[in-house]
Amino acid sequence: MKQDVVTSVERSGRHSMLVTINEEIQLMLSRDIWAERPLSEGEELDFAEFSQWLLPRQYPEALNKAVALLAQRARSGGEIRQKLERAHYLEDTIDMVLYKLEKERLLDDEAFARDYAASCARRQMGRTRIRMELVRKGLNRDIIDRTMEELPQEEADEAAIHLAAKLLRRHKGDDVRKEMQKVLAAMARRGYSYEDSKEAIEAAIRLQEEEQE
Repeated sequence: MKQDVVTSVERSGRHSMLVTINEEIQLMLSRDIWAERPLSEGEELDFAEFSQWLLPRQYPEALNKAVALLAQRARSGGEIRQKLERAHYLEDTIDMVLYKLEKERLLDDEAFARDYAASCARRQMGRTRIRMELVRKGLNRDIIDRTMEELPQEEADEAAIHLAAKLLRRHKGDDVRKEMQKVLAAMARRGYSYEDSKEAIEAAIRLQEEEQE
């Protein structure tokens, strides 16, 4: 039976070792785990057996790291997974951590998506940009679709109008056509569609006219 091989061992920081197996699988081993079972470059091992040995030892470390991340700010399950993957934990370890967090109700992607999307809308981001941000947070498509459908339209419209008014003031004095082009381009960069931008600009202009009466 073909054995797996430790192809490199490197120190990573003061308390960890980065081990590469078969030139592709990377694992970060803490000082305590390394002390219990050190590995050397060129050493043969059964990766399946090693993973079973490692899983219960690295799970508490990964869970503590995930809880610390959540203590900093709310995060999606996808964000936690990405952080743990970058820290080179086993896939099974990451799955166990996420299951535990969800079971303890420390993770709720539905609630996170709703709150984050509403926050983006208040920060004057359009629907296209908000969807991109939710994708970047590692949320699945079903949750994103439901979140976008439930996004409070009135609040989003008010934010768009406020942004349009601010941009109109910034470009006041320009040629009217150029002014509109600049405002539309700025709103497009924020993720607003042409139609949403046009409606917001028209509403902002009406409000400005009412204030001047």
